[in-house]
Amino acid sequence: MKNQKENIIQVATKLFYEQGYKNTYLDQIATVCEITKPLITYYFKSKSNLAREVTEKFLVEHKNRVAFRLYLEYFKGNPADLQVSTAVEIRLYDMLHLCDPNVMRFIKEHADEKHEDTFSQSVVHLYKIHDRRYKLKLKRCPDEISMIARSAMASSLSVKLAYANGEFDCSQEECLDYLTSLHFVLMHIEESRIDEIIDESKRVLQLIPFEIKPYFQVI
Repeated sequence: MKNQKENIIQVATKLFYEQGYKNTYLDQIATVCEITKPLITYYFKSKSNLAREVTEKFLVEHKNRVAFRLYLEYFKGNPADLQVSTAVEIRLYDMLHLCDPNVMRFIKEHADEKHEDTFSQSVVHLYKIHDRRYKLKLKRCPDEISMIARSAMASSLSVKLAYANGEFDCSQEECLDYLTSLHFVLMHIEESRIDEIIDESKRVLQLIPFEIKPYFQVI
């Protein structure tokens, strides 16, 4: 059962990337997987939810891959700077969207159909980790971290789509700086510290080569 579900995600990832979200159908995915369409809806309920699972899988793998490489190649086994590591993860994630038109098409079409399914619970978890580590200056209403996470994701998506549409008079580098700093602004991190985080994250990417690859990959 697990292998079957993972195979559906793998095939959906390939088709979503090649054809876009809009032009990929559950019937196509079922045909490639040699299963029935109802089996896909049994596992994922809807195409939108399947797309969310594809994104979620990428996010988890992306975070783990980046964090592990930084631990080995940049921090060299010393305690990692969580803020810098997170900034690198975010910058690479946004670079994937801004540099690969197939990825941008996918996220735009998915958001157009069901915006709420573009939200990832793993982002809430990320903010909770930062809160535990740095004791963020939050007002402590029950769902403030969830609200911050949703605000960051919604704002980031809006900025990336607007940039792709040519609505801003800025370079890609400036857009990435803004997108990365946005998360730390919402965490109420001091501006001077945010500047340090952004600068160091950019130094990291000069030292450690990551590549944007087809099919939602940052390696």
